Amino acid sequence: MSEVTDMSEMAEKKDENLSKICSVCWKPDEKKYLITLTDAVKFVVPAPQAGTLCINGEAQQRAFKVEPIDVLEFYPTVFPGELNWDLEVRDQGFTAVARVTHQRPGYYTIPDSIEEEMTIRFDEIIVWQDAKPDGQYSNEDKLQADLLGQGIIFGVFPTVWEAITAVQGVGEVLIAQGKAPTLPVHAQIVDLITKKQTNQHEDQRVDYFASKINLIQAGQALARKIPAKLGIPGKNVYGQEIPAPMPKDFQFKLKKNVHLSEDGLEVLATIAGLPLRMDELSFGVEAVFMLNQDLDLAVGSIEFPGDVFISGDVHDGLHVYSGGKVEIRGSTSRAEIRAEKGLNIYRNVLAGKLVVGARFVVRSKLLKDMQALYDDLNACLLVTIDFMKSPQAKTLREGQSLKVIIERRFPDLPKKANDFERFLLSTKDEMITQELIVFARTTKRFLTGLGPLEPQALPLLGRVNQAFKQLIDSMAFEIPEKLDCNVDYVQGAVVECAGDFVCRKGSYNSVIQAAGDLRIEGVCRGGKIIAGGNVVIKELGGSGVSTTTVQFPGTKRLKVGYCHANVTVIVDKEIISMEEPYKSLEIYREEGRVQIERLKG
Repeated sequence: MSEVTDMSEMAEKKDENLSKICSVCWKPDEKKYLITLTDAVKFVVPAPQAGTLCINGEAQQRAFKVEPIDVLEFYPTVFPGELNWDLEVRDQGFTAVARVTHQRPGYYTIPDSIEEEMTIRFDEIIVWQDAKPDGQYSNEDKLQADLLGQGIIFGVFPTVWEAITAVQGVGEVLIAQGKAPTLPVHAQIVDLITKKQTNQHEDQRVDYFASKINLIQAGQALARKIPAKLGIPGKNVYGQEIPAPMPKDFQFKLKKNVHLSEDGLEVLATIAGLPLRMDELSFGVEAVFMLNQDLDLAVGSIEFPGDVFISGDVHDGLHVYSGGKVEIRGSTSRAEIRAEKGLNIYRNVLAGKLVVGARFVVRSKLLKDMQALYDDLNACLLVTIDFMKSPQAKTLREGQSLKVIIERRFPDLPKKANDFERFLLSTKDEMITQELIVFARTTKRFLTGLGPLEPQALPLLGRVNQAFKQLIDSMAFEIPEKLDCNVDYVQGAVVECAGDFVCRKGSYNSVIQAAGDLRIEGVCRGGKIIAGGNVVIKELGGSGVSTTTVQFPGTKRLKVGYCHANVTVIVDKEIISMEEPYKSLEIYREEGRVQIERLKG
């Protein structure tokens, strides 16, 4: 019973569904569809792109209302199909495009039945049906022919045909692309003298007294040129070459003390000094350092290979090291000034140290100390040889004889050898060679302690002494002309000058050593004066001060306008003590004897 009931319900539902279907009938002779609507359909929206929809014989383009008695006719449009293009070259021959029109061949159909809806939209129920092309439908061979006809032979994309056929309706396709020229690389300049500031960590100590000058050495490059590179020509779609732009180039402008490298790509300094950059392309090196203010902590010390001019004072703790001349218009206080070719200080020098011609001072001391060591060692060896021939040395070996002579006659010789070695090790100069250091060590070894007792001591010391003699004879260096040190007033300072020294006012408790002449136009009280030339002092010594000492060689003269007591004069190794004051004092050596001319003060 239940199965019969179910079958009946299914039949009713099937009849109900059939009543909701709008029927469609195709009339092939008239090439149209007849559509019968149900009572439920109230509106119809046509699809003009698919064909013509008529109601009661009238074509409709927009949505319209329908009644159950209305008859709909649909005339589908048949598309014969079209694939065509127009070629166009753009961008001065750099690109080629095709304006494509592509319509697929076929037509739209509608199904045999349409499901009932209040509004039937034809664009939702039509179905596309492909057909054979019947219109202007070009192929790939025609495309290739058109390209050749237009002269488009370069940069054609290999997938251009696929891109054209992929167009639906109307569109543009890029079919060829020329090759753009590679741009040139312009010549560039690299500034090598720009000082890069380094970050200082908090735990790092900063030397505020150090030199802050950005120096450049001889042969160092100030700037480098990176050469320009030519671009690579391109091509347009016609296969014609597109030239690349020319690169920009430049030439260095050489100022003073610079030259170009052999390849012309670098500006090289011919001297050491301050690097200069006048403009973007102009480079030079300044051989003179000028400071128009005081030398203080804000400026820092100066270490410069050329001349240095300072218009102000040099403050405590700072130094000036110059490979040329130094001129200071102000004063110096507890400062160290080193000038290789001359020094002039217009005001006071308070404490500190002045070294003029340091290289020549070092070499002069080297030669002097070596000569003194040679003289004493030579005398020691000669005396030892004579002593060995005496009856007193019959029971002594060579080493014992040597030690006896050193202890009795030359007690200072071991100390001289030790001091000479220490001087060589603590001094840097091109004249101090490793060979000379070996000679000094050998001398020290066989003169100190038990060294003289070694069997080879005497012969080796003889060979070393001959080597010293040869080195002394070969050492020749010239002091520059007009190498001098000029100061206004000096107090509590140390002065070492390889040339002449002139003090315009006075010297107090200072140690002044000059390889040339020495002249003090005022008072010289306290301290020590050592000169290699003539000495002229207006007033020497003074009451209530420590002993004032003047030392000079016997080949030169000392002239003093007024000499106080408590003054010591050393001529070579002869010491003269002034116990009372004198006027017009003059000391010199003549015929081997020291002569003193004076008037009682």
